[in-house]
Amino acid sequence: MKKRFVLCALASALAGCNSEYNFDEVTSYTGTVGSPHALYLERKSGERLNGTVVHKVGDRVLQAFKVEDGKVVGEWKEFDQDGKLLVEGQLQDGAFVGPKKTWCKGEFADHLDNVITLEGGRRSEQHYDCATGLQVSDSTEIPTVDFRKRAIRVGTQREWKVVDGQQKLTLLETFASDGSGKLDGLVEHYDYQGTLKDRATYKAGELDGVRETWTSFTDGTSLPATKVEYSAGKKNGLYEVYFIRGWPAGTVSEKGSYKDDKQAGVWVNYQPGSAQVRDVDSPPDTSPMAMRLWDAAQGQARTSDWAKEIKDLDAFAYLLKSAGINVNQRLHYENKPLITVVADNAYDYLISVGADPMGRDINGNTRLMNCLAGSDYSSCSFAHMITLAGKEDLKAHNVYGDTALSVFCQQAGSLQRRRGAGQQPEALFQALLKGSDVNAKAYGGETALHACMAQRNHSYADALVAAGADLNAADVDGTTPVAAAFFDSYNLAAAGQRVGWSENVIRFAASYQGKSDFTFDTPLAAFGKSIRQLVLENGDTASAMLIDSLVGTAKG
Repeated sequence: MKKRFVLCALASALAGCNSEYNFDEVTSYTGTVGSPHALYLERKSGERLNGTVVHKVGDRVLQAFKVEDGKVVGEWKEFDQDGKLLVEGQLQDGAFVGPKKTWCKGEFADHLDNVITLEGGRRSEQHYDCATGLQVSDSTEIPTVDFRKRAIRVGTQREWKVVDGQQKLTLLETFASDGSGKLDGLVEHYDYQGTLKDRATYKAGELDGVRETWTSFTDGTSLPATKVEYSAGKKNGLYEVYFIRGWPAGTVSEKGSYKDDKQAGVWVNYQPGSAQVRDVDSPPDTSPMAMRLWDAAQGQARTSDWAKEIKDLDAFAYLLKSAGINVNQRLHYENKPLITVVADNAYDYLISVGADPMGRDINGNTRLMNCLAGSDYSSCSFAHMITLAGKEDLKAHNVYGDTALSVFCQQAGSLQRRRGAGQQPEALFQALLKGSDVNAKAYGGETALHACMAQRNHSYADALVAAGADLNAADVDGTTPVAAAFFDSYNLAAAGQRVGWSENVIRFAASYQGKSDFTFDTPLAAFGKSIRQLVLENGDTASAMLIDSLVGTAKG
């Protein structure tokens, strides 16, 4: 609590003054009487004043200060008419030395308003919120002689905003200590609620290091938005953009790199269910010869199960040699090497001339993954895919994280519908199962079991579970494999997913009650309603009764 002074209290503090003057007895050559910076004179003689100047209203002292050779020295204090301290500090030759403190007025008189310190040619200022006493700014600068020019900021500058009685940082800037006025160090900006918006590091006025940004929401929360590396003011190094909705905080939606402000290297853009890749430095060969070779590699004629074949292998071999194109070069706008698209009967020839059997397209798909993904129009026969399953590394995954096994589960329905498929899809599945990681997760948390659960042929899902597949693995939406069985076509990328059921699906899901966390009364992710509730809301009493007969009636 600040003191209230009366005349007697000041008299002892000012002992040693030769003379005492009131305001009526003094005048000033510069400044106004009562100012700490004025040059004080005796009103009668006009001589520079030496002594103590006292300003009173009645018996109350509002000011009392010592003057030597016309200039204020020593302790300086100002009071209001209620005796509450307004300003205090120390003066030397009419100038404040050390901190000058200014106090708030009225009901908040016990709180500081600001503190200004002039020292070593620099002025530091701290400002406060009168209502709460909390600090709202802190800065240091070098004053300029030319009033038309802004003072030069040095060191760390901070600003706060008081929100609901709490101090929220809104700005942090670090300037060079050499007086250049350039940013040099950490810089942070916040929104009006004190939520961090961006953070960067500067060196000699240029971005140097990582710059991060956040997206803030009205509820005061925020999520990472971007991260970019800089050097000498230019983008150099990592570049990342993050998903703002629908994914865990900090999940990358796009990543790549820069060199001298230009995109360089491999760039990946993630989407639900897939990833798109660009190689800025190594684009595919789209020359006329490359395009001709691409078309020739896929052949024309189709075998009994709709796989393509090249009729004249000698002509294809001649074209490949004549083209002078690296057999592992990615071609066409699809950005794939020949090994991933060539017809079955040319596969061994490509291997013999140096093609990488694990060659991948721009998205990281192997030949087998390409064969499976294009199951409706594949250049690969079932026999060839089964052979590939015994040769390729089945733990390999593409950029999105899909393996050959998970691609099979995504395409199982199409594979079974291929002409002449017979039991070949099951044979292919068994070949894939032998060398695969059944719990491999894709970028969105999907597993092969998610996709196989959603297929009509539940034998694939049962085989995966028997091989150790996790029944409780959840994707980014929180969907577990058994729940995925009720989606018309489980696909993380599908907007507005639809839920469906049948007696077969209900019985299938019921068989995993007690073996997994799924229940018919657990709300489905993204729906907020359980299967039992959806069935009843749709008036399907037969299905509801079937559920009751299999797992019992819901409690509550």
